Amino acid sequence: MERLRRLLAPLFVALITILMVPGMAAAQPGSPWRERATSYFTILYAPGNETEAGRYAAWADEIYLELAAAFGFRTAPPLTLRLYPTSEDYYQVNPAARNVPGVIAHADFQRRELVVIVERTAQQTEVEVRNNVRHELTHIIAAELSENRLNTGFQEGLAQYMEHASGELERRVTMLRVARDQGRLLPWTAFDYREQIYGAPEVAYPQTLSVVAFLVDRDGFARFREFLRASARSSSYRSALEQVYGRTPTELEAEWRDWLPAYLDGGYRRSAVERYDLALARDLVARGNYAAAVEELQQTLEWLRRQADTQPLEVLDEAEALLVRGQAGMRAEELAERARVALEAADYERALALIEAARTAYGKLNDTRQAEVLAIYEQRATRGLRASAQLAAASELARTFRYPEARAAADGAAAEFAALGDTTRQSNALNLRATLDQRQRLVGLILVLVGALGVALSLVARLLKPPSEVW
Repeated sequence: MERLRRLLAPLFVALITILMVPGMAAAQPGSPWRERATSYFTILYAPGNETEAGRYAAWADEIYLELAAAFGFRTAPPLTLRLYPTSEDYYQVNPAARNVPGVIAHADFQRRELVVIVERTAQQTEVEVRNNVRHELTHIIAAELSENRLNTGFQEGLAQYMEHASGELERRVTMLRVARDQGRLLPWTAFDYREQIYGAPEVAYPQTLSVVAFLVDRDGFARFREFLRASARSSSYRSALEQVYGRTPTELEAEWRDWLPAYLDGGYRRSAVERYDLALARDLVARGNYAAAVEELQQTLEWLRRQADTQPLEVLDEAEALLVRGQAGMRAEELAERARVALEAADYERALALIEAARTAYGKLNDTRQAEVLAIYEQRATRGLRASAQLAAASELARTFRYPEARAAADGAAAEFAALGDTTRQSNALNLRATLDQRQRLVGLILVLVGALGVALSLVARLLKPPSEVW
């Protein structure tokens, strides 16, 4: 990192000089440049580079309109987009850059010109190539909105924020994580000083990006636009921040440090100026992970509502619809869980009612994943009700002294309750059976005693009977 810092430190200092070198704003008679016009750009390119000029012409206007919509502001067209085919071509016009490695593109606010060294974009992805233009055009727009008073740190942070996600973002976040862990983060006061920002780009660039992301996350992109305009009429970035955000820069910086861990853990993938990706929420709902989906969507909707100025309405609508579905899924899960609890409490009638309610709720979601579980619950509840009815019948039979039938019914109920794990009702059935056995034994004993008494009385009667007269 130290080697990288030493290598890049002179880069941006030299760029100050480079940007002051006068250049041609458009192709003139006898000029080595050829010209291709779009609705918002005059593209200057070297002879033989028509294909490259056509490549940029195909999407340059899209980027102009994209940024115009995000900022609610259109910088006056046409802007100049100059395409240097090689580094050597660039050095001939900007000799001071010969000893400055790493320059791919720059912007000149005064001349309203964007420059790209095409040779140095060869290893970039298509997104990164377009990001060069997004980045530099953002510098021009931010300078106009702030009357060129936005400081270096916020300029670079905003220009990066307007880029679309690419591998470069992942690399910046990695560098920021290292800087945080090493205690090398810059104080916000450093944002006013070009030499501090450009002297440690491996820290300053990802850090300033995160600060802009924090302010946008906190209060929305529209509020950040207010900060740009406030900078034009404020004595410093500090007074502009306090005017727009109602907090001192010191307080905001402390909030940013508290917010930073969540950003490094994945929050950096969220951008107010790109269509929010609801893929995670859709997947959670589709897989029936409703609780996680609801948690994700509640946070997402809170963020989307803050970013309503830049996020498409259909994204908010879809997120709200997914939340409704997720909440309905949670209610269905709650009904199924309450049915399970009712089964464990052997409240079979209530369990059946809850099972039916859960089945209806899942049906409205076209979610059949719990159908088998609910069928098992229903079978157990039905068996429990049947066994309960059998136990009640045994009690009724006992009252009419039909003990054998009552005992058989009690035995059947006890076996079913045992299978269901309903120990309380199993015990009730077994107790009834024991009572019936006791009653049967008592009845038998009584019958024996009655029989014995009958025999005894018969014998006594015979003994007491007077002898018959003999005739």
